[in-house]
Amino acid sequence: MEKIKISNLESLLRFPSSGSTNYTPPPIVSDASILKCGCLVSESAFLALNATSCPICGTEDPMVLAPVQPLRELHKIIQQLNAQISSQPITSSSLNNRRRRSSSKKSVKGGILDSATNNGDGSYQSESMDLITLFYKFAKEEEYVPEKPSSPYNTKVQPIAITSGSVGSPQELKPTSQSDLQLPSSSLPSYQNSTSISPQRNTPQFGGFDPQNNVFNAHNSGPDASNIQFEESLLKSSSEEKEYNFSKCFPHHRKLTTFPTQNMKFNLSHLPFKSGSMLKKNSRYIGSSIHTYLDFTMGKEITRFVLITEKKWELFEYVVSITEVDNSSIKPQLICSGKSTGEYGENSNNLNQFNGSTSATGEIVIRNDFNASTDNSNTNQESDLKKRLSQWDHLHCHLSKNYLVISGTKGVMRVFDVNRMSPYQFGQPVYTYITNFPIRCIAISPDDGLIACGITARERVSGKEQPFIILHRLMSSEDSYIHSVDPITITIPYRDPIKIIRFNPTSTHLLCCTAWESRYLVIKLRSANDPADNYRKPRLIWSDITYKSSRRFRGDNDGDEKTAEAEADADYELMMTNEGITDLQFGATYSNTIVVASCSLKSRPPTIIRLDGALIDSKKHHHASDNYSIQNSFTSMEDEENTSIKSAETVMKITEVGSMIHAFSLSPRGDGIVFLDKDGRLCLLSTPSFRSSTTSTTSSSKRVVVLLGDVSNAERFTEAASVKFSPDGGKIFSVDRKGVFSVFDFTKGVPGEDLDVVKCKILTF
Repeated sequence: MEKIKISNLESLLRFPSSGSTNYTPPPIVSDASILKCGCLVSESAFLALNATSCPICGTEDPMVLAPVQPLRELHKIIQQLNAQISSQPITSSSLNNRRRRSSSKKSVKGGILDSATNNGDGSYQSESMDLITLFYKFAKEEEYVPEKPSSPYNTKVQPIAITSGSVGSPQELKPTSQSDLQLPSSSLPSYQNSTSISPQRNTPQFGGFDPQNNVFNAHNSGPDASNIQFEESLLKSSSEEKEYNFSKCFPHHRKLTTFPTQNMKFNLSHLPFKSGSMLKKNSRYIGSSIHTYLDFTMGKEITRFVLITEKKWELFEYVVSITEVDNSSIKPQLICSGKSTGEYGENSNNLNQFNGSTSATGEIVIRNDFNASTDNSNTNQESDLKKRLSQWDHLHCHLSKNYLVISGTKGVMRVFDVNRMSPYQFGQPVYTYITNFPIRCIAISPDDGLIACGITARERVSGKEQPFIILHRLMSSEDSYIHSVDPITITIPYRDPIKIIRFNPTSTHLLCCTAWESRYLVIKLRSANDPADNYRKPRLIWSDITYKSSRRFRGDNDGDEKTAEAEADADYELMMTNEGITDLQFGATYSNTIVVASCSLKSRPPTIIRLDGALIDSKKHHHASDNYSIQNSFTSMEDEENTSIKSAETVMKITEVGSMIHAFSLSPRGDGIVFLDKDGRLCLLSTPSFRSSTTSTTSSSKRVVVLLGDVSNAERFTEAASVKFSPDGGKIFSVDRKGVFSVFDFTKGVPGEDLDVVKCKILTF
């Protein structure tokens, strides 16, 4: 409790207990009593006076009637509060906090705040710090959670119901109904049996109040909710020391820690022969994926990465403390392993036997042959399933908090449960999708409720290829079991196969690109105005070619030369050294930007594109009492116009990192992007105001590009290393095809003081 409030309570006990006016103000009375005349006095002071009349009103024959017990208890509570405040130690950080608060208004000038550092000789040296770092620093310092006083009264504080109906604020502190969210039933949390269900499963994924983290999720809380949630997470996950180290290190200094996972599994140093002479080398990894998140209940930052070969997959976990700075003694551990046949276990030597039947494990199997003429008998389907699961090879993988998705040959895609608190066994396959056509790419939505895969089918009459996107809705029951999966087919109005698929942070849009034309498409998955739209009306709201040819052909008189030049250009596009678009993602939330990277011999650097039109990450909210049946054609046209993209504009070309990029990752802080090129170099682009620069074509902010380090190179982007920022933006994780896990830490220490923090090579200023 603040001191001003304590003084207000103390004023209730300051009354002229003995009639004297010498005290200014009157002393605090600890033994308040009431006289027969009705005056309040201090019982000890009154008895000491031995007066024959009341010292307050002068009534004759005064007598103490009874003690005023509530006022005496109030005095005890005030003493306890003062004792708690005085018992808190005065540290140097608290003194510095007071100095910073008193000088914060004077030091802010022109968007830069200078903090003074004592040099030891009485002089001070100013340190330039950016505003966003200081915001988190001061916000962390201002956080104050008072201790609950041990009151003698058994009072209970009742919660205050929030009834405000403004946009972006919750109506009540209760889960939002399914009709309001208009989302799959698997995403809706169950609060009835919260004691028997995993806390991770019970956390609201799509919006509303999160009772565990005590925050409102950004998916359903207005345009600023995502930023508020990130700021809350950053304040909880960071300490003042880590933020100070980050402001000193990023982006020029970092600590690099590498963990070779192969050496962790096999220690061959004690053998009398060389490891490469008699033992076969381990199979190379053909794909990888990283997912990282914060677990505030345990106070841990959990990073998982999966490595796959043609027949096996391995899941590793790297767990560090949120608040501790030095985690050098912690190493990633192998927590699960499996085979393409369905066997899984803690390691490769302890796998559960799988007989090919999915009925025993409760795995859901769905076949989609697109009305092809096949034998639908149960015997033939079961035998075909066993044959495919024993012969298919892994190609692609994607990891999320709860699921691991692997797709491969024979038209097989399999989903494994990797949530320790789920009712399934850890690593168990829970869903298998089989089709007669090749699966080219996969993706999982951030809320774990949707899985998208791109396939290329062939028309039976014309024989032409037609790309499709299959959207799988995972619908869970109250006990967190997946009771059904609803595959939804999305037709692409182009003949070019789908190459890469990405979800936006709110899981409402898809961003995908084609293989040959370098065309990107934005698909709106569901309508925000129709509560009955269960992803049944996806719409293509924008399509454009990322790199348009600037070559000018001559007139029609030179038709032969024009044709030859076009054919040469097409042959050039099909070269193995030109992979086209290799990675694309949505930009910062509510920025309406996308980032596209490619691997090409031409001058095609990574590009940031701004989409002019409807806000992609926004949702229109309606109450269940609204009348949706009254909708005319004008309303439909207006909704169509509000959800479409009108134009696209290139706002930045990042030429400093080259045009041979395989992958990239965006910082959740919005202050940089890390790029991985074909040679395995990790280049970090840092801009002081990246969020604002992405919305302006004339940004004059300085770009700084540094070389973080090197990982294993790859011939194709599908085998390239995976790279990911930590949830607080203070670290960068990467794992390459050799199984080497690297951590680039900007919060470890201060340059010059910690020997492990070294300077990065500066590529451009």
